[in-house]
This record gives sequence, structure tokens and C-alpha cells, in this order.
Amino acid sequence: MSLESNIKEIIAQFDPISLKQMDKVALMRRTDTKFVLSVDFLPELLSKAVDHYFMVEIKDEREQIYETTYFDTPDYAMYQLHHNGKLNRQKIRLRRYIYSKKEFLEVKQKNNKGETIKKRIEHFNSSPINKDEKSGLFVEKLTPYNSEDLVPTLGNRFIRITLVNKDFKERITLDYDINFIDLKHNLKIKTNGICIAEIKKERDNRSSPFINYLKEMRINSMGFSKYCIGMAMLNPEVKKNLFKAKIRSIVKL
Repeated sequence: MSLESNIKEIIAQFDPISLKQMDKVALMRRTDTKFVLSVDFLPELLSKAVDHYFMVEIKDEREQIYETTYFDTPDYAMYQLHHNGKLNRQKIRLRRYIYSKKEFLEVKQKNNKGETIKKRIEHFNSSPINKDEKSGLFVEKLTPYNSEDLVPTLGNRFIRITLVNKDFKERITLDYDINFIDLKHNLKIKTNGICIAEIKKERDNRSSPFINYLKEMRINSMGFSKYCIGMAMLNPEVKKNLFKAKIRSIVKL
């Protein structure tokens, strides 16, 4: 059996949960723990989770396709803050959910307590965010950036599986088949050998069966920003010294 067929067979064993039901665990303010693993480990990892997690299903699909456009200043101020390890930083992105046909403008903030705070508004048209008044006001309320100065810098497309703990205290995303495109230089790369696992839970929730599964498999946590890694791999203009070790780990996988 191929890896893809094996993953699909295990996916089918999960009890489903709808987007509406998942609202119980929205976690717009949370702590995130990320792991980078070979996609070859997915069947074993998913098998461990079947009894304790629901899987999100939208229009009979459990492997959801996501597309993202990230925005930054012309001198890449948001990328530079992350590269330099600064907290109280933001990411600004348009996230498209292909099967549900929804699109949101999102601002993600990492505060000095290590929390991720995400706010979003639905985006109904294809106009650039720096030309849309509602989008501009949203960005300028939540960030120090002038929306008119923002430009699209990086795009990505990936498959996501979303799990919800049956006690509704934790959400897991598993992203793979990740494609990046540098929107300024029109450079592309596909990282189809890796999976990014992200455990999202309230700050005071210290338990996670899923993290225990990963530890049993000797997979260690590793910070990973799709925006920063995509930029570091493709954009020739940005400094990337602090991401080189992570990129080497990705290449090995």
C-alpha cells in the first residue's frame, strides 16, 4: 500500500466533527507547540490518535486545501522581527479555505508571554488589502503598520488535517505537501517530504495526549514559521542566518 493510501485509510477511521462543532475550541488566544517530522511518520501518528480525537470534515473532505498570501513592508519588517527573535510581533495574511470557499484577512500576534493571539475578518472580494478600506482599518487597528505600505511577499498552498481532542481542550493541525512561492521574484519550491504538526491549546492546559505520542516516537518540538522558512528558502534579499539550521533539518527529512 502506498503512503498516500495508508494515510487515507487511517483518516477514514476518525469520528468526524463539523466546523460549527469545532467552535467550542476556537483558541484565538493560545499557546502553540510545533513539531517538524517526516510525512512517513503520519500513519503511525494518526493511528495513535484515532480513539482520542475527532477529525474536521468539510463537504465530505478531511484533507483540506489551504492557500495563503502573506503581506509585509517593502523592507520585510515583519520577517526581520521574527528572524531577530523579537516578541510582540505580527504576521498579516489572507487565508483561503478551498473547500468551504471562504477567505479571511488575519493578523497573528506573538506576545511577550509566548501566546499567539489571532484576529480575523472575512474578506469578500479579490481587491488587494491596501486598496480595501475595511481591510486597511482592520490592519491599522491591530498593528503598527500602514496598510498602504504592505505588499504581498510570499504565497503557500498545503494540505491540512485538523484534529480536535474529544474533551475540546486542544486542537491539532497537520500540514503537508507544502508549496511556497516568492511573489516578488516568482521562485517556487515544494517541501513534500515534511509534515508540520502544531498543537494549539489554552495557556493553562498543560496536558496533551498528542505531544505524548510525538515524544513516544522521539520527535522533538521545533519552532517553525511557514512565512519565515518560505522566505528564507526563496527570497535572495533577506538575511537568513538564524534559519539555516532549520532549513538543513528540513532538507534531511
